[in-house]
Amino acid sequence: DRIMQAEKSIFLPSQASVKIHPVVIFNILDHYIRRNEGQDRVIGTLLGYNNDGVIEIKNCFPVVHSEGDQIAVEMEFHRKMLDLHMKASPREPIIGWYATGCDINENSVIINNFYREEMNGTPIHLTVDTGLTNDTMGIHAYHAHALTDHPEASLGTYFAPLPLEILTFEAENAGLDALTGNGANSAQLQQDDPTSSVSMLSELESLQGSLAKLDQILDNVYQYISAVEKGEIQGDPRIGRFLAKTIQSLPKSSSNIMDKVINNSVKDLLMIVYISSLTRSQLAVAEKVRQSLN
Repeated sequence: DRIMQAEKSIFLPSQASVKIHPVVIFNILDHYIRRNEGQDRVIGTLLGYNNDGVIEIKNCFPVVHSEGDQIAVEMEFHRKMLDLHMKASPREPIIGWYATGCDINENSVIINNFYREEMNGTPIHLTVDTGLTNDTMGIHAYHAHALTDHPEASLGTYFAPLPLEILTFEAENAGLDALTGNGANSAQLQQDDPTSSVSMLSELESLQGSLAKLDQILDNVYQYISAVEKGEIQGDPRIGRFLAKTIQSLPKSSSNIMDKVINNSVKDLLMIVYISSLTRSQLAVAEKVRQSLN
């Protein structure tokens, strides 16, 4: 039943777009790093959902395959993995497949047909350029069209590109900030000491960094508005409407109320930190007493 749910028909409209989460890209890169010796590329199954033409890729898993004179895909392994996934996330059916590299060849057409039969619909094909062509890891999404001049005769398959956007949750942003925000420092540490590591920011440091970014954004907005008012630059009506809409969405409350709310939240946070530290101390004392009695 779960596999049948995953294989429900998915037909893409002409204006379809794709959104992908960073964890999917990391899983694909991890699969490529762990590939068998001599294997040029790896493939796997993409999971997510289709929301009125917006395809959101939320997860993936690798699929064993081989390419040579003949191509072989372990579809039974794929079905078992899909069944396990559907037990944990029944609302994320199969939506396509991925492959490393930037090339689309005749083997891609065969694999795409495998997934088309599994889904009974149009699969998304995602490519991740692990070869870093032009020093860039290109990530592209496609869906296949059959080229034909007769209903019963196919001239080939054409992979049409789809708009692609990387979509992140707040929790994912924390990990990305740790990778990109400390990128220069971590690169220097790895160069000086390959065994070194970069620690994650604490909650207070993360909050401080977020507030600093917000302050910088507000300063940029202020400078832009001031330049428009002085006639130094031509104002963009779209930016003006966006700023007006943003300001209207803010809750209307006095600064005294906001200060009180923030102070109360800070006091609650400090109390939780104090209680946590006290609990750890009590547990450590209890453990010392137990060891001394034994």
